[in-house]
Amino acid sequence: MDDASNTTEEPVEFADFNAKLLVLDVLCYDLGVLEPYDGEDEDEADEDQDVEGQDDRARQYYDDLDLLPSHLALVTELTVDSELEVLQDVHPGWEGSDDRFDPQNWDDVLELPALRTVFAAAPLPAHVADALAAKDVEVRSA
Repeated sequence: MDDASNTTEEPVEFADFNAKLLVLDVLCYDLGVLEPYDGEDEDEADEDQDVEGQDDRARQYYDDLDLLPSHLALVTELTVDSELEVLQDVHPGWEGSDDRFDPQNWDDVLELPALRTVFAAAPLPAHVADALAAKDVEVRSA
């Protein structure tokens, strides 16, 4: 049964899809609150991957997945790393060699109500690290 069907909560719109992916990795893979994309039941066809190897069905699935305030309240830790499972769903085989999944707008991450720790594989932009510190969010090297 879909938890969203019994709630009056309005979905939260993310300003940056890549920031949403960071949150989805926690909710889908770490906490198991939402179902991750599972394309294994569908026929793999070349037209489902764009020129750069992105799985368009996975991207659409995550783009369409509603995040409610109650979901966001569960996120206490966030990992910023190119090896996140949700990123492999969207771009199978991506090695993290470029910045295609780096959030450009961190506002939604900064507004996570229960966020206490961010694990970052690489240094965060200075303005993001400063804003997290101002909210008493600890930034650790992953």
